[in-house]
Amino acid sequence: METKTNRISEIIESGSMALRSLMAHKFRSFMTILGVLIGVSAVILVNTILEGFQNYTEASIDKIGTNVIYITKWASHADAERARETGENRKNFTFKEVNAILESCDLVAAVAPQKRMFNNVAKYGNKRATNPDDYRGVWPEQAEVTNRGVEFGRFINDVDMERRSMVTVLGPEMADALFEVREDAIGKVIRVNSYKFTVIGVQEEIDDMFGISENDFIFIPMTTFENLYPSTKDVRILLSVVSRDKIEEAKEQVTNALRRVRRVRPDEANNFGLLTQDSFKDRVGEFTNTVRIAGLAISSVGLLVGLIGVINIMLISVTERTREIGVRKAIGAKRSNILLQFLTEAATLTGIGGIVGIIVGALGGLILTTAIGWTYYLSPFWVVVGLVLSFGTGITAGIYPAWKAARLDPIEALRYE
Repeated sequence: METKTNRISEIIESGSMALRSLMAHKFRSFMTILGVLIGVSAVILVNTILEGFQNYTEASIDKIGTNVIYITKWASHADAERARETGENRKNFTFKEVNAILESCDLVAAVAPQKRMFNNVAKYGNKRATNPDDYRGVWPEQAEVTNRGVEFGRFINDVDMERRSMVTVLGPEMADALFEVREDAIGKVIRVNSYKFTVIGVQEEIDDMFGISENDFIFIPMTTFENLYPSTKDVRILLSVVSRDKIEEAKEQVTNALRRVRRVRPDEANNFGLLTQDSFKDRVGEFTNTVRIAGLAISSVGLLVGLIGVINIMLISVTERTREIGVRKAIGAKRSNILLQFLTEAATLTGIGGIVGIIVGALGGLILTTAIGWTYYLSPFWVVVGLVLSFGTGITAGIYPAWKAARLDPIEALRYE
């Protein structure tokens, strides 16, 4: 017990000596720990920003519902790129796929097909709004699947579908572009391209996703869209599952239905893709992990510089204190005592750099995430990583100087001038 107490006292005394040395040689000490400070602050800054980005994107994804499946031509961006390079083409989706899902997938709560027109212009009075790709024909189930209500008015219903009514539901940005107040849009007649529509609703606003607006659309009944644009055949399909815990089972049902209606042979791969919120989150996770690794690689350069600096400063310290080491050995200090002293001093030096680096990185992350509008989050895990890196750098850098000091001959050390 006494030995353990003495060891703790040694560590405390060594740390105190390191602080006195740091204060006595401020500039030299600062330049020594600068690399560690930069390395640790880079780790904290990068990961704070990435945490904010990941929380922001996942929250944005969750706003479209937690049990939605998107049916796509390609399972991933990489597949689409490869298809363009090889010239592979896949047939578009039609209502055959929609009907197959409705008929055979009992875990699907609702299906929301869409058809789109591009390069459109909306007008009201002397106001004009251009929305190149968000003029869509939809089913009433669109609001249910996307879990998005209306702020004013109502959404498209079955009566609108049956009558092929010339009515529209606007996204909040479209309403803002055409009217002074969103509520004023209800009951007004706008012109989209060459057709007139009565506004029956304005959907509620949600945050943009990855800088892409989710609020600049114009919806009309699908039957109306097909009547006005009979040549548009391509159907986009999204659907909702009865509950989140049934997502995987529902995906299997949908896959079987689509393979059957698209006549995919048993030995062939799917000629379509299924994307869920988890798929999007996985992609975000892959991106953040890649950036995180790059950030750690960059910060390691600063830590390497810090390590070299600490080795040099500790070797200088050993040389300057050779006589002191001789005196300590002469009065009974063991090699382990000298070794512990210099290792503690090195770890204290870099530990201070690490603590300052954490503060600098955390403040930088707070400023940047606040400016961007993301949620600030300082992960305790990365604080611990920063401390481990800083103290670990000091211990690693201090091993050789401490070993050199511990092996000094006390007689030769006492003679040193």
